[in-house]
Amino acid sequence: MMAVRLFEYGEPCVLRYVEVALPEIGPDEVLVRVRATSVTRWDLRYRQGLLTPPPGRAPLPIPFQLGRDAAGEVAAAGAQVRRFRAGDRVIAMTCPACGACEYCRRGLDNLCVDVGLPGHQRFGAYAQYVARKESELLHAPGSVPFEKLACLLWSYSTVWHMAIHRGQLRPGERVLITAASGGMGTAAIQIARLAGAGKIIAITGSAKKVAPLLELGATHVLNHRDEDVPARIMEITDGPGVDLALENVGGAMLPLCMQCLRMDGTLVSAGQHGGRYCMVDVEMLYRRHLNVLGTRGATRQEQALVVALAGEGRLDPVISHVLPLSEAAEAHRILERREQLGKIVLVT
Repeated sequence: MMAVRLFEYGEPCVLRYVEVALPEIGPDEVLVRVRATSVTRWDLRYRQGLLTPPPGRAPLPIPFQLGRDAAGEVAAAGAQVRRFRAGDRVIAMTCPACGACEYCRRGLDNLCVDVGLPGHQRFGAYAQYVARKESELLHAPGSVPFEKLACLLWSYSTVWHMAIHRGQLRPGERVLITAASGGMGTAAIQIARLAGAGKIIAITGSAKKVAPLLELGATHVLNHRDEDVPARIMEITDGPGVDLALENVGGAMLPLCMQCLRMDGTLVSAGQHGGRYCMVDVEMLYRRHLNVLGTRGATRQEQALVVALAGEGRLDPVISHVLPLSEAAEAHRILERREQLGKIVLVT
């Protein structure tokens, strides 16, 4: 089979399109013919050698095969597999879980430490075939194309956990979304609309993306490069600020968003490509009674829910570019140049 492998850290050119052996499967595993995967900023940072593993996880390996999301068809199934047969459309969980560790028993299976994550510690979906345990797969609705299925479980289920579980988003609330033109940002706009948010304020750094974000469902779009974002937020909300900030950037954007929150407002952080460190006004935390939270991944239940909502047409991933797997390096360049609106998909 053909795959894209990473043998060294560096620029996009280090991604090599090579012929490799077909994965072997165990009795409880499924061989998936991958039809589509998507590119994330995690992939970029992994390729650049900038990442460290999450707490409790094994080191990030190299050589490696990137790709968190995988959508495709069952090519073969192990002798103990009961839920899937050859030809079934499937989508692989980006956050599988063991179901037995301390975190899984507490209902926090998004934090499971006993299962290697695809595209993290285990080979991801930059390949024509991947092997996955039966418990790590979901049946995929026939109404959703593989390209869109390949955008769901990282961006959309992660944002669902971020906004609905961590952020406790309620109907009528005012939401601020950073990196709004990215995969998680466009997902956040759709999920905020689905949750009945009152005002959805999207932040971008590109004037070209203002109109598309309004068309997608944002009620207001601010360009952080030429606007005083906190001041504009206060104007839009008539004074108090937003109820919830979904912060996908990190660095200086995080304290900027803190300034935009109402008293007792909540910020949920899910990104660091803008920087791992920032200066925080501690006084603001307690004077405004703020809630600043982190988030990671999604539970298995949330992943299944997002797939179901996509099957019902209530979530519809935004795709900017579709490229063949052999052009993975170009997909990375497009993402680095921030030319996309939504997701970049690789098809095999």
